[in-house]
Amino acid sequence: MYALLSLRKTVARGAVAIAFAVCACVAARADSLVQTVTLTPTGSNENVTNGSVYTVFNDAVNFNQFNSTLGTLNSATLSWSGAGSLTVGGGASGVGYEGQAIMSYRTSSETETWNIIGGSATVDFSISSGGDESLSLAGLTGSGSVNEGSFDETFQNTGGTFPDTFATLPTSGTFTLTYDYTPPPPPVEPSAVPELSSFTYLFTTLLLVTPGLRRWAKKNS
Repeated sequence: MYALLSLRKTVARGAVAIAFAVCACVAARADSLVQTVTLTPTGSNENVTNGSVYTVFNDAVNFNQFNSTLGTLNSATLSWSGAGSLTVGGGASGVGYEGQAIMSYRTSSETETWNIIGGSATVDFSISSGGDESLSLAGLTGSGSVNEGSFDETFQNTGGTFPDTFATLPTSGTFTLTYDYTPPPPPVEPSAVPELSSFTYLFTTLLLVTPGLRRWAKKNS
């Protein structure tokens, strides 16, 4: 009977060990999918005639949704950086001309201002996320695309004469979306788990042999 109990304990410990092994395997398979979008927007206007806010560019930032066949989506993060220059001009000779332009994306923006007398000026921009921004998982899973806002720049004459002009110089934005997910567990190999029939056969054999072993031990004691 001791042998039988010992065997049962061994089998139980083996089952626990197999369960832990499977869990460890699943955890080790956590993976990431990274998408990077690069935009190079342009914009210009040769005849700004009022103090309204003008759009220099407004480019959508779109990514592919997470494909659920890859596994379970655990988290999503977004990071970005943008930089570029804008040439502005206007104002009559000898007359001051003031204005501002803003580059922005999501939570980051930079405002540049100028005050020139005739001629032109160039202003430079640089924005970034400063790290990873966590995203809500709502709407991220599917087979289409997901919009994560727009990369923008605006221009405005804040004082002076008209007409004014603006034109982008080399400008770009880089946007990176990272999906962290857990792939489906791999199929369990048949040989990795002992068949129930093997256990049944072993228990039956022990039950039949144990009484004989007891009689033999008593006879020879």
